[in-house]
Amino acid sequence: MKTYTLIGADGVPHASRTPGTLGGHRGSRIYGTLGCPGAARALARGGYVANRVFFADEATAVAAGYRPCATCLPTEHRRWKERRAMPLTHTTVETPIGELLLVAGPDGDALQEIRFDPTDVPPGSRRSDAGILPEAARQLRGYATGLRTEFDLPLRPAFGWAFERRVWALVAQIPFGATTSYGELAARLGAPGAARAVGAANGRNPLPIVVPCHRVVGARGALTGYAGGLHHKRTLLEHEGALLAV
Repeated sequence: MKTYTLIGADGVPHASRTPGTLGGHRGSRIYGTLGCPGAARALARGGYVANRVFFADEATAVAAGYRPCATCLPTEHRRWKERRAMPLTHTTVETPIGELLLVAGPDGDALQEIRFDPTDVPPGSRRSDAGILPEAARQLRGYATGLRTEFDLPLRPAFGWAFERRVWALVAQIPFGATTSYGELAARLGAPGAARAVGAANGRNPLPIVVPCHRVVGARGALTGYAGGLHHKRTLLEHEGALLAV
């Protein structure tokens, strides 16, 4: 039976028995219909096919970080622009590394960012105790008190290219109390020489703790590369028992 390669909501390719109904471009991060006039012009110029990806539906494309084409999907593009113009929502929560800022989209249905600085509020964002934010805060408090070792939250990273999202998807699978290395992640991605790129993607993770980038260490266990600071990385690993307190 013929299979097709589609991009999932996590940005990772997967096999499907049905073809995709939408096409996207990795460079522009725009998706549209398979008969889009703009895509046809790009195909004629050359170089488009190598960066083309396919999606099962609109929701998957948006979740993977792509935006609708204004030419072939004007209604969807208008909705996307209106949604982007709406203010984000946020709240704060205490964790083992101090108070963090939790950011959700305007509809509050998914967590978009966790910021180390609780005062770094996105422009126009309003504080909210609705939607996913109170549940995210509750789960993080459970983690802080040692009652929770994993998270069950809808996530929609605020940014991230396809490779970065592939890295984050693997990082999300590292269990509580365990660590892995950048090289090991690169090997699992099928790119054993990409340890440095994995490290860069890990450093851009928009959802620390929930997507536990602190569990990724150097080849010999060295605590390297953490956006929140190595002292916070050490604190989190000590909290999880993956590193002895010193």
